[in-house]
Order: sequence, then C-alpha cells, then structure tokens
Amino acid sequence: MGNSGRWVFHIQQNLTAARLQVVLTEVVKPQPDVGTIAADSGLSISVLEKTVFPFMRQAGLLDSHGLAPTELGRRLHQLAAQHSPALLAEAMHHWLYIAHHLNPTKRFSWAYAQVINALWRRGEFRLDSTAIAQLVGMVVEEAHRTFGVPLEQIAFSRDSVRGVLNWLQAMDPSPILHQDRLAIFRRRYFCHPPVFLWAVDFLYQINNTAYGVRLFLTPERIDQLCQLCVLEPHGLENVLQACQRFSDGFQRGLFECGTQGGFGRWISLAVPYSAPSPLPSMGV
Repeated sequence: MGNSGRWVFHIQQNLTAARLQVVLTEVVKPQPDVGTIAADSGLSISVLEKTVFPFMRQAGLLDSHGLAPTELGRRLHQLAAQHSPALLAEAMHHWLYIAHHLNPTKRFSWAYAQVINALWRRGEFRLDSTAIAQLVGMVVEEAHRTFGVPLEQIAFSRDSVRGVLNWLQAMDPSPILHQDRLAIFRRRYFCHPPVFLWAVDFLYQINNTAYGVRLFLTPERIDQLCQLCVLEPHGLENVLQACQRFSDGFQRGLFECGTQGGFGRWISLAVPYSAPSPLPSMGV
C-alpha cells in the first residue's frame, strides 16, 4: 500500500527498454551520475528520482536506497550488453509478468499479468482510447474482487496500461502493430528460443517439477506458455523446433521435446534456465 493509503498497481510509463538500458549502463559504474542518466534518457532528474528509480527499486532492479544495481539489475545489464535491447525488453517483460508469483506484495506485477492475459485472450485488439479504458476498468474491478480493496483506493490508470505497452512494443518480434496511426495488439507467431526457455523454466517452478522430468503440454500449460511469451498457439510447434535447434547448438540436452503415444506433446528442461540467463550466441 502506498503512503497515501492507496493500493499501488501502477506500471511506470516513463520507463522504456531504451531508458532501462541507459540507467543500467550508468548504475553499474563505480560512481553513477544522475545527470548523465537524465541527459541520455531524455527525462528530468526530478522525474527519474520521483518515478523511475522508485519503480526500479520496487521491481527489484536497484537496491532499496541509492542507485546500486541488484543482482537482477546486473544480469539484465549483462544481457543487454552482450546481445540486444530487444532481449532486454523480453527479459523485463518476463520479470514483470512473473514477479508476483515469487513475491505477492509486488502488485504491479499482478496487474501487468492481468493486462497481458486480457490482451492475449482477445487475440487481436485495437488499442484505441476506448480499449485502454476497458483494460483499466478490468484491472480495477479484478483487483477489487481479488484483494478486497475499495475501488477508490486502487492506483491504476491509462498511464499504467501505457507502462505495459512499453515492453510489448520493444519486443522482437513485437505483438504491437501500427496501422493508420492506430496501435493493434496481435499475438505473435514466434519468439527467440531463450525467451521461450525462460517461460519453460517458470512452468517447471510453478508446477514444482524436477528439472529433467518431462512436462506434458496440457491445454492449460500451452496457454500458460503462450500467454507469458505472447504467442499464438498455432506458432508453438515452430518455436519448439527452434528451441530444440538452439539447445543442440548451445548446450546439447538443455531442452528436448517430443511426442509420446497416448499422452501427446512433451517438453523437458534439464537444468534451471531462468531469465535473464546470459547467452553466448543468439544463433538458432
């Protein structure tokens, strides 16, 4: 709960993938300079100190005081430095989606997942002002039902939805398309293998399944994977095959998939592979 007595479900709209990379690049230095971050991010020092840095602390990327990065923050910086801002966006999306499963007090993560799941269920959704208002209303009503919070105490707005869309727009490929000045959400047919493997790792965690044990892809598990990766289920087979090739070329035996008569499709992850696992190559 915030200092004003409001329950904060807000996702900070001033933090984008590009700005996150700017902040992380500076805070890993021995003496980070807020002025440099402001100049490179296009945000004022006041906005950074009042909104961006507090949200990054809330998300677990910065220590609770000062600008020192957490272990998660350092790993995200390493991922972006070694690979691309697009993978940084994918990793941040993943973390924002799952954080409330690991720490229920991170209600911004719960709200983030609510928006992602609502968009995914639509399949394709025109993101006009009416749609944004519908998403806000949906999250507020669901928060009221789930947490028993009076509606007037729930801090979630159009800006919060913008905060969610920031990460979707930075993905590669992005599920946000632009047609005639209008943004449209559309489930994507592909994601890079590391992104899918992060989701598989999460599936192992929430099912309390030992690594190396086969997980059969029930309809519920397919939905869980596709929602987290913002995938169209019809594209799942291609992603599974790409992950198999990635595993064969990077670390043989890391990931396997197959079909067993009478039980259907299965997947297997040999060892933990949580986001943002560093990678030596993006090749598949």
